[in-house]
Amino acid sequence: MSSILSFIPLLLSIALYTSLVKLAAFLYKRALLSWRDACIFSLILLTVLGTGTLLNRLSGNAIPLVVSIAAGMVIQVGIGAWYLAPRARTAGGEPLAAKGAAMLALIAYGLIAILGVLAGVAVTALRS
Repeated sequence: MSSILSFIPLLLSIALYTSLVKLAAFLYKRALLSWRDACIFSLILLTVLGTGTLLNRLSGNAIPLVVSIAAGMVIQVGIGAWYLAPRARTAGGEPLAAKGAAMLALIAYGLIAILGVLAGVAVTALRS
């Protein structure tokens, strides 16, 4: 039972990030993106960025935090441009193309960053 419970945070993070990607699509010119594609994009990102974080921690945090954050943003925008370009559509039904998909991924990155800051502030306030 406890092994099943250990998957709950992972599933919640996938669901949260999928939802934020869908919200980013809506915020970016009312773009259309299926839940399936948003979820696959989230899984790709969590896999790639999670592997990078794991390798950095195993190496004794060889890459400074600021560089990791910047690299994570670049990776997310790049994967977004690659994966979302043919899948995300404008309100008129046309593909967003690489530039639009990169913007969508950047908006999603901003949303998760804002949520992270708000969560950090809330945790700090609760500890006080």
